Amino acid sequence: MVTREARQALPLIQLLEGYGASCERVPLLCFEAIDDDVNRSQLTNLASFDWLFFTSVNTVRFFHQYITTLGIQVKNKIAAVGEKTARSLAHYGYAVDFQPSTYSGKAMVEEFLNENSTKRIALICGENARREIPELLKEAGVSFEKIVIYRTIKNEQSKSLLNKAVSQVDAVFFTSPSTVDAFQQFLKPHLFEQAKNSLLTIAIGETTAEALRERSFCDILYPETFTVENMVEVYIDYIRKGDA
Repeated sequence: MVTREARQALPLIQLLEGYGASCERVPLLCFEAIDDDVNRSQLTNLASFDWLFFTSVNTVRFFHQYITTLGIQVKNKIAAVGEKTARSLAHYGYAVDFQPSTYSGKAMVEEFLNENSTKRIALICGENARREIPELLKEAGVSFEKIVIYRTIKNEQSKSLLNKAVSQVDAVFFTSPSTVDAFQQFLKPHLFEQAKNSLLTIAIGETTAEALRERSFCDILYPETFTVENMVEVYIDYIRKGDA
């Protein structure tokens, strides 16, 4: 079972199906733009920032929609947290001036500060963005401002599908703590208890794995590098060892 938002789930599903897996698509989350006076004012004053930090493909997509509607030109330097975010920026015609050597918020901040003098940064993010980057910037005394442009909401339309499909799968892929939360909220209590004890769960990283541990899931895997490709690798390795 792949619980990721429908648009983002496709690459993960294609990878799994490439190995012969049969996938149940149960998108537990969806995203919506935040359009208010606060972020509209921030984006209108975009020229006051030296750098724009993008930490996900979602931020790129909503940012581009927003500034296209507002008719704003982007002349700032741009930093991307990883390869996929950088590719998304390139797709929309933005040149990436900085990208860390590894996909992590810590690497992004540390390597950026090693290569660049302290500048005014706009952190383009969602409502539930991880705290790592703003906390590290704050610790380093860097001037920055968060521009929150979208929110994550639970996809109520998937509730019925989840309850029907959960007993038919062997493993569930979780790509955020929010997917874990929705999984618990949408499942009937007796099905959730069964799932905790019987299903193999694959988390995209430590934070999502911790959300599963807090709910007492028994079997949890996650990769050292937090990408869907690496999620699939640890799952395939697990299967192969079991078959050995």
